[in-house]
Amino acid sequence: MIKVLIVDDEKLERVLLRKGFPWEDHGFEVIGEASSGMEALEFIKHRKPELIVTDINMPHMDGLKLAEQIYSLYEKVHVIIITGYREFEYARRAVKLGVEDFLLKPVDMNELSDITARIKEKISKENAYEQEVELLKQNVSADQDILMESFFQRLVEQRTSEEEAHKKLYAYGFEALLDTCCCLSVHLKEEGAEGELHKKAMNLFREHETTQTISFLHYMKNIVIFCVGESVEEGKEIASRFLQKLQDHNVYATIGISGIHHGFKGIGDAFVESENALSASVLLGGNQVITYEEYLRVMEKNPGKLVFDWDEFLFSLTNGISERVLEGIEDYVNGIRNSKVTELEYLRLMTMDLISKAGSTLNKYGESLEQLIGEDVLYEQIRGIQNVEECRKFLKDCMDIILHFHNGKKTKQGNKAVNGALSYINQNFCDPNLSLKTAAAVVYSNESYLSRVFKKEVGLSLIEYVMKKRIEESILLLNTTDLKVYEIAEKVGFRDSHYFSICFKKHVGVTVKEFKQR
Repeated sequence: MIKVLIVDDEKLERVLLRKGFPWEDHGFEVIGEASSGMEALEFIKHRKPELIVTDINMPHMDGLKLAEQIYSLYEKVHVIIITGYREFEYARRAVKLGVEDFLLKPVDMNELSDITARIKEKISKENAYEQEVELLKQNVSADQDILMESFFQRLVEQRTSEEEAHKKLYAYGFEALLDTCCCLSVHLKEEGAEGELHKKAMNLFREHETTQTISFLHYMKNIVIFCVGESVEEGKEIASRFLQKLQDHNVYATIGISGIHHGFKGIGDAFVESENALSASVLLGGNQVITYEEYLRVMEKNPGKLVFDWDEFLFSLTNGISERVLEGIEDYVNGIRNSKVTELEYLRLMTMDLISKAGSTLNKYGESLEQLIGEDVLYEQIRGIQNVEECRKFLKDCMDIILHFHNGKKTKQGNKAVNGALSYINQNFCDPNLSLKTAAAVVYSNESYLSRVFKKEVGLSLIEYVMKKRIEESILLLNTTDLKVYEIAEKVGFRDSHYFSICFKKHVGVTVKEFKQR
């Protein structure tokens, strides 16, 4: 029950409000009354009601003053003002204070019912949010490193919602990232046992890690560090100190650093910039700190930078549309040729830029182009490019590898999505809310994609399959129970018995009545 306090200096008004509305039937419990603002504040202090219903016109402390006091002390309390005033100024002041709603005297109980329903829903959502955050905090204590690493990998690649990001960043105590941050991507030149240098490097960093940094190992083998602060210089200082410490321990690395970014989207943008800065090491050399500004300066060697539809190209690559990918490569290479820039560094960097962005489509599978080809082989081939034609051939060969990978995953994912949808439908086909949208959400699939692969694999559209299951279930109930037609319709997921009868005849060939008479 949601606890309610009624405040009015007139006893009769309090009694009418308390007795005239079925509070408990609506999920509320009136835990007390107060005849003045001061009495109400004292009551709130000890009993902590969640909803205050107060008259506006009271001596010493009116309802608006009381609301102001309440909100300054207790953020989670909701306030409804009862007033006989209809002047705009009172409404304006109340809205500014954050008052939930108004009730004009005499109180209309239907209106009170509507208002309390809205407040109940709002309080329910607030409580659910708090419980979720609290549960996340409890879960953090167990397997914290694994949970955090998984979350941050999805966060930086923009594979999590803003709502989830806010909840988990607050749960982990890293909400400062939402204000300002810059990102460092650290690539180690690893020799020896797999992963040993990464563990060593992480330990070296965390020995001197400040409260203003967050670090984790990305599955693409780069150490990612987020620095909270207003200046790129602060991030560069942290990067330089870390680089020196690594070199002191015979660990060699290159660090790419982003600019300063703000807000939820800024986290992902900072990560992308740091990775771009890191990619410039192909031309600028390794074992140093490279800023995003330095990366841009190299790119600015092309004053007429080519225009390229990255969204269209990456969409075609991910979805295995090879013809469009080849067209995209032609457009890209022609753009390089038309730029009139003859420096090999520019040609190789533009090659690296397309390879880097195309390779990012593999990240969600925990793969990279470097892993598929071999890091040393990949970069040796890029450094060996001498002209535009060699660039074209190299890009085509790389895109063929990525296309082949995506086509293989696409087939497996299609089967997985269909199997998941079938399992969910078979268990929930009697739910009247079942739809293509809900099924797609359950199997984490796009609606149009699921519809297409479902029809291909099953031979029926998803909606046709649901209808088939419902009619089959209705036949079973007709044969084994004495339920009425409208009861059977409701049990198998139809909201309208007439529509059920139409669908039954269409699929069975006879009416429900004719079927029962057989």
